[in-house]
Amino acid sequence: MSDALTELEGGIRADLARIAHPGAAWLEPKTGPDGKPALDVLIVGAGQSGVATGFGLMRSRVSNILLLDKAAEGMEGPWLTYARMPTLRSPKDYTGPDLDIPSLTYQSWHEARFGKESWQGLGLIEREHWADYLLWLRRTIALPVRNGCELLKIAPAADGLLAALVTRADGVETLHARKIVLATGQEGMGGWMIPEPLRDLPAGSVATVADEIDFENLRGKRVAVIGAGASAFDNAATALEAGAAEVHLLCRRAQIQVIQPYRWLTFRGFLRHLSDLDDAWRWRFMRTILEMREGFPQATYDRCARHANFTLHEGAPIEAACATGKRH
Repeated sequence: MSDALTELEGGIRADLARIAHPGAAWLEPKTGPDGKPALDVLIVGAGQSGVATGFGLMRSRVSNILLLDKAAEGMEGPWLTYARMPTLRSPKDYTGPDLDIPSLTYQSWHEARFGKESWQGLGLIEREHWADYLLWLRRTIALPVRNGCELLKIAPAADGLLAALVTRADGVETLHARKIVLATGQEGMGGWMIPEPLRDLPAGSVATVADEIDFENLRGKRVAVIGAGASAFDNAATALEAGAAEVHLLCRRAQIQVIQPYRWLTFRGFLRHLSDLDDAWRWRFMRTILEMREGFPQATYDRCARHANFTLHEGAPIEAACATGKRH
C-alpha cells in the first residue's frame, strides 16, 4: 500500500471519529426466537448500493448490521464479471457511497493511488478501478460483510422480527433481523433468460450478457447480438475487438433509443429526497422511471461503429432461429 493511501485511511478514521455523535447506539439490543442476538438490519447484496446503505446506517449509529453477498470478495456487482465497457458511463466527479465525506470520495482514492495529475487527466473512471475503490471503501469503513452467502427465503418471526434463511459454504442458517434491505441491483428483479425463439439452439451457440463468454472463440465468426441497449453494444464491441468476422446488432424497435432519461435523475433534489416521499409516491416515481427506455453514450455506439464489419439492424425483431450447419 502506498504511503499516500495509508495517510488517507488514517485521515478517514479521524474524520469518522469526529462526526460520530451521539456516541450512544440508536437501538436497544433484541433477541431472536433462537436465543441469539438479532440483527438490527440485514442487507442482502454488498455491491455499491449495499455498501452505501450499510455506511448510512453506521453513520446513524446503527452498527448491529450484516451484509451478505453470494459472490466472492471483490467480485460483487457486475464490474469484474459481465460488465464489458472499459469505463463507467457516469462523469468522474459524481459522488456516491462516500456519503459526502471528501476523504472517502473516488477522487481522494484515485489521487492517493495514482497522483493528482492522473486525476486531472482522467476522462472516465476505469471499471476495474471502480471495483477496487468499492472494496477499499468497504474495508476502510469496516463494514461487516459475509461473502459466499445467498438468501433463500424471508419469513415473519416472533416479536416482529424477520427470519432470513441463508446458505453458506458450510450449510444453511437462519438469521433474525428487525429489517431486511434487498440491495440486489437490477438482477434482483428477475433471472437472466434466453428468449423463446433461441431456446432450441445448440448448447454453446447462444448466451446471455451475464454469462462467461469466450470472446476469443468468436474470432473469424459471424455474431448476432439481440438488443440495442448499452450492454448489447458493449458485447458487440467486445466481439469485434476479439476479431469476429461480422457482428450484427438486431434492434426490434424502428429506431434505437439515443436519449438517456436516467441522466435527468441525477439532481440532488431527487437523489436526496426521494426517500422522504411515502411508499405510494416512491412507487409511482420508480415505476415511471423503470418503464423508460435508457439510451447509451455516444462513445458506446462509436466503439462499434468504427468497425466496418459492424451492422446495426433496426426494426428487426427475432421471430425464429435454427442451426444451419457450420456457418456461424
